[in-house]
Amino acid sequence: MEQAYTPGQLIKTARESRHLSQQDVADALNTAAGTVSLGRHSVYRWEAGLRLPEEWWPLLCRVLEIGEDAMEAAMARAVALRGKNPAPASLALAGGLWDWAEADTLAAMLDGDQAVTADNATAIAHAWLVTPPPQVVHQRAGRRIGTELLDELDQRTVRLRRLDDFEGVTVLLPAVMQELRETVKLARQASYTEENGRRLLALLSEQAQLAGWVTCDTGRVDQGVSLYLAGVKAAHAAGDRTLAALNLGCAGYAYANNGRPDEGLLMARSALTGCEGNARPLERTLLLDKVAWTAAMAGQAREAERAVGRSTASHDHVDDDAEQPDWLYWCSRDESDVMAGRVFTETHRPLRAVPLLTAALQRYDTTHVREVALYSSWLAQAYVDANEIDEAAAVASRVYDLAAASDSPRAVHRLDTVLNALAPHRDTPAVRDLLERAAS
Repeated sequence: MEQAYTPGQLIKTARESRHLSQQDVADALNTAAGTVSLGRHSVYRWEAGLRLPEEWWPLLCRVLEIGEDAMEAAMARAVALRGKNPAPASLALAGGLWDWAEADTLAAMLDGDQAVTADNATAIAHAWLVTPPPQVVHQRAGRRIGTELLDELDQRTVRLRRLDDFEGVTVLLPAVMQELRETVKLARQASYTEENGRRLLALLSEQAQLAGWVTCDTGRVDQGVSLYLAGVKAAHAAGDRTLAALNLGCAGYAYANNGRPDEGLLMARSALTGCEGNARPLERTLLLDKVAWTAAMAGQAREAERAVGRSTASHDHVDDDAEQPDWLYWCSRDESDVMAGRVFTETHRPLRAVPLLTAALQRYDTTHVREVALYSSWLAQAYVDANEIDEAAAVASRVYDLAAASDSPRAVHRLDTVLNALAPHRDTPAVRDLLERAAS
């Protein structure tokens, strides 16, 4: 069966195949139309699914050599879809209601039958902000579930989160995916009260977030972001804006780490803005940390460092005795200090990064091998930036050992980044030894 493309997908594919920037396309369209009215952001909005090219699509076909029949069909589908649902994109919020038909898509993806992409992630971020709170799911035919089963599922999700601290993706990914798959089936087939429906949707959102996190750790970022966005929808339908923001912020974090920092920053900003009035101090701290990191990766150093300062101030208001949702169990002052150190490393402020990372790592639980490997990699990178090459090589050697034991492709990727940073200093004996060890 031939794939049905959106106008945005057609434009983006044609543009990238010709190695053109969005500004190049805008300039070519202005030249063809004899105008200067079109800017890069218009092309961006078309590709993201935020706007349709309307009167521009015939010129787009000419400039990018897109078949007019394909574009006309894609435009017709998009117009028809918007007539039914004002929120664009294949994963849009369906008028604010949880679309149970999309559970089939999620289940198929988990079974490996269908690849789900996140081309319209930015549109979803904005749709979430403007869509009013949805109605709770209607009761479904089938076995009626109660609080006892939901309590049991909640505890199983708690245990999976803790497993993430100690096990790599080889062990964790199948367990998380199986749990999410069964929760989706339960949500589709069972019946429940309105209150229990909200709990079930929130639980589904938490599991989708964990599944997205583990999937991104394997390097399958588009699939991981799709899971995060399913979590956004489920949390939104459950009426939990902070949980939706967690998923959205995680999606932005994943994009920022994988070559799409501008989109990642927009999603992190949207997550913070979307629950600004509802988030408690620790939740707000986490969301500010996402903004700080994505801004650093997008080259927005000033915004990144402002967000670090706001995160620190927010953490000062955290009530340590207050009950927090379990998905915040890992958040602490040390974690925020690590994030600040990572941000300062990326903004080339090593004199600020090294003390924060060193102190936090000295207190860190060494049984969390993946995190120690990852965080130490930024310490090594900061030492390189400070021209403390022997110190950098010593820390990088530890990262090498930890990455091998972590069962984490992310940790291995970070090791490669550090080794590349050290490569120009191979005349230093410790660096040369490490590079030879890695090469062998």
